[in-house]
Amino acid sequence: MQIHLNGTIVDERDAHISVFDRGFLFGDGVYELLRAFDGHLVGLDAHARRLARSLELARIRMAQPVDAAWLGALCDETLAANGLRDGVVYLQVTRGAGRVRSHVPGEPLVPTVMAVATPAEPISALVAPQEIGAMTAEDMRWQLCEIKTISLMGNILHLLEADAHGAGEAILHRAGVVGEGAYSNVAIVKDGVLATPPIASDPPILHGTARTDLLEAARAAGLRVEVRRITLDELRAADEIMITSSRRLVSAVVRLDGATVGDGRAGAAVRALFAAMRDAIAAHLPAHAS
Repeated sequence: MQIHLNGTIVDERDAHISVFDRGFLFGDGVYELLRAFDGHLVGLDAHARRLARSLELARIRMAQPVDAAWLGALCDETLAANGLRDGVVYLQVTRGAGRVRSHVPGEPLVPTVMAVATPAEPISALVAPQEIGAMTAEDMRWQLCEIKTISLMGNILHLLEADAHGAGEAILHRAGVVGEGAYSNVAIVKDGVLATPPIASDPPILHGTARTDLLEAARAAGLRVEVRRITLDELRAADEIMITSSRRLVSAVVRLDGATVGDGRAGAAVRALFAAMRDAIAAHLPAHAS
C-alpha cells in the first residue's frame, strides 16, 4: 500500500512517524474520510470546509490553505498511487511531533499529514440501503462533537458495546434527547415527516456531509423535513429510522434495542432517499459507471 505522508508518496513499509507525534501520544489531531466513485470524490467542498473548521477549532495551523483544491489533489494522488478509482480516502492531520512529551507544546510544530486509500465497491454495487440493528446509549463523549477528532475512544467504546449486543451502531442520547450515532448521523420518519437533530444545539453532533445530502434529497422529493430535537420516545415510536455516513450514504435501522422497527425491513422513505442520493452521485460519473 502507498501512503501519502507529509507531501510525499511512500510505501507503507517506509512510512515512519515519530513516537513523539501528538496524534500518537494524545490523539491530538483531526481527520476526514472521503468516498470516491470512479475517481469522483463525493462532497469534496463540504469535506474541505469541515476539515478547515476542525483544524480551526483544534488550533492546528497548516502552512498551506486547506481548501477543496488542496484536499482534492491530495486524495487524487493517494488514489492514483494505489491504482484505485473506487475507494475510501482517510486523511489525518495531527498537531505534529515535539522533542519531548508535553501537554502544551513548548515550540512551534509542523503538522503531520497522512492519507491512505483503500478499495471500496463501485456505485453499481449500491443497489439498496443497508439494513442494520442499533442500540441506544447515554452519550459518554465530550461536548465538541463538531470537531472531527481522531480521539475516538468514546465512540469505540460505544461501538464495542453495540457489537456485544449484536448491533451495528449505537444511537447516542443525552438525558433522553437524541444526538447522533457513534459513526453516523440519525434521522427518523413518522407519519410521512422526516426529522433529524440540529447541528447547532445540545446534544452536539457532527456536521455530516451525508446528512446534508439526505436533507437535500428529501426536500427535492417533496418530503416534509423538520430539523429539531428528537426524544428517545420519538425514536422508539418512529415508522422508520435511518443513519447517514459517507461510506454507505443512508442505511435503515430495522432493529432498535432488540425491537423491530416498522416491518423489520428498509421502509419506503429510506429506499427512495438512498436511490436519490445514489443517482445524484451517478450524475457526476461517466455513463458506464451508473
